[in-house]
Amino acid sequence: MRPAVSVIVLVYGVEEYIEKCARSLFGQTMEDLEFIIVDDCTPDRSMEILYSVLEDYPRRKDQVKVIHNEVNRGQAYSRRVGVEAATGEYIIHCDSDDWVDLDMYAKMYSKARECNLDLVICQLAAVDHGHTDVIACSIGSEDILGDIIKGCMSPSLMNKLFSRMVYEKGVVYPRCNYSEDYAMTAQLVSNCTSFEYLYEPLYYYLAREGSISDIQTSIQKTLQIKESLDLVITSLEARGLDMKYRDAILYAKSLLKYSAIPLPRKDYLNVYPELNVSILFNKSVPFEKRLGHLTHLLGIHGVSKLFKKK
Repeated sequence: MRPAVSVIVLVYGVEEYIEKCARSLFGQTMEDLEFIIVDDCTPDRSMEILYSVLEDYPRRKDQVKVIHNEVNRGQAYSRRVGVEAATGEYIIHCDSDDWVDLDMYAKMYSKARECNLDLVICQLAAVDHGHTDVIACSIGSEDILGDIIKGCMSPSLMNKLFSRMVYEKGVVYPRCNYSEDYAMTAQLVSNCTSFEYLYEPLYYYLAREGSISDIQTSIQKTLQIKESLDLVITSLEARGLDMKYRDAILYAKSLLKYSAIPLPRKDYLNVYPELNVSILFNKSVPFEKRLGHLTHLLGIHGVSKLFKKK
């Protein structure tokens, strides 16, 4: 019989954090769960600790499916492996250095079934040095896809419970390991016809040094974000949605163009070159960003810093 919810957990280098994560997962008040654990060749004791925690939850043992990658492949590949192994009616992800409310999946699944939804979204909470804040952009407006494309709403897969039918409608998996959730979430949301929000912070994101977002250089981040944005644009074109979201795409391209300033000038000019002139007149992009763009176009990058407010 198909489980109600599949929870996909990627494991790599999280021995300091995985116990809290595992206990929050195995201790869920919801019983009908499937846990897909993808071990991406973690070099530490993460898996050993996870197995030890599992001993305290014997009823969960038959619900856990462990996949060991032969070599370290990164988040994008591992996430795809997890999705392909999932058999649940609904699918959600959890990072192994974060943790969840013990009622999270029960509440989200109940809402999904009650209203026959493709997607349920709860709020995210960021935890930094013991201080917890609800992430303002963890939920958005009625135009979820537009908000995600523009970066006005978190693209995290961790607080979004998708029906498996949404995955079965098709998704092109990204190759990059930074911003891969942006590419996946945008495609999945474009496959949805119904959704609702739960205005509760049920997922706790641990802000820590050493995560992939800290390790990547700004140049690497920019190039991978562009790869993800290009994938989203291609998927929208294939779905006939590119014109509907033309303004959102232009906005996203414009902001990415500005963030590419750390690149060498020649490479910078080749990032969406069709915007090299038009971005100067795009009033939706803040003046300071347009000024920085102009100075980089002219080869005098850095002058715009003189205009920043003190």
